[in-house]
Amino acid sequence: MNNSNTTQNVPVTIFTGDTSSNIEQIAERLNVKYLPPQGMSRASQLLPFLPFGSSTLWAWSRDGRFPSPIRLSNTMTAWRNADVIEWLNNQTISNDGEV
Repeated sequence: MNNSNTTQNVPVTIFTGDTSSNIEQIAERLNVKYLPPQGMSRASQLLPFLPFGSSTLWAWSRDGRFPSPIRLSNTMTAWRNADVIEWLNNQTISNDGEV
């Protein structure tokens, strides 16, 4: 048997102009968390990405340590994903220098 002609059934992802939907599909297939940079998310959708819980999310949003949410209606509040991602990146950068 010639091993050079043997192929494995490995899923192939083709990247096109719309890479955001491809990234979401890959994340879903790999069962990993993914916060898209565009759009908005509610607290329950953000909490898996944050190193704290719901009470801290609301307290830090009020006092300015976390991005402020946007009130979409009387009963719905959401955060801009881009703001949250930027905040997370800044936390990683500022914590890299600490030992």
